[in-house]
Order: sequence, then structure tokens, then C-alpha cells
Amino acid sequence: MFDDIHGLTPERAARLTPLVEQSRPMLDQEEGMEAVQRFLRDQEASVIDSIVVTRELLGAGPASLGPAKEIVFTSAARTTELKEHQRFVERIEEA
Repeated sequence: MFDDIHGLTPERAARLTPLVEQSRPMLDQEEGMEAVQRFLRDQEASVIDSIVVTRELLGAGPASLGPAKEIVFTSAARTTELKEHQRFVERIEEA
């Protein structure tokens, strides 16, 4: 798992692997990937870690990064966090 992600430390991979394993059954639920995103948020997974986990759930191929980013960035579970990030970026741009 995570064999093709450069720079991912063994410790981080060990931390993310259980998140992938716990998330897989959620994909069969009615809410599917949105349930996964809520779970990852509740586990305090960062946006980047959530993308890595989501990418793995999508099959981890080269074409899965874009869809994984879109899923995480558009998830209702991340709305507050992403709005805060956007305000931060806007303040930096104004400075």
C-alpha cells in the first residue's frame, strides 16, 4: 500500500493504512465516499492525508489523484476547513 507515493515515510504510511482499511467498508454504505470523508475528518486526518487515503480507495493508479483531490475538496465534511484555508490564502494575497 502507498508504494508509489514518493516521500511518504514508513511511519506516516503505517498511520494511514488503518484509515484505508477502516474506510473501505464505508464505501458500500449509501453515503459512500462522503461517509469516508466525515470519518477522516473525525479522525483528524489532514486534507493531504485524506487525499492520500481517498486515492488509495480509488485504486491508487496514476489517474486517481485528480478525482481524489476533487472528492476531498468538494466534501461537505471539509467545508469549514477549506473556507478557513481560502480566507488565509486571500489574506496572504492581499499582503
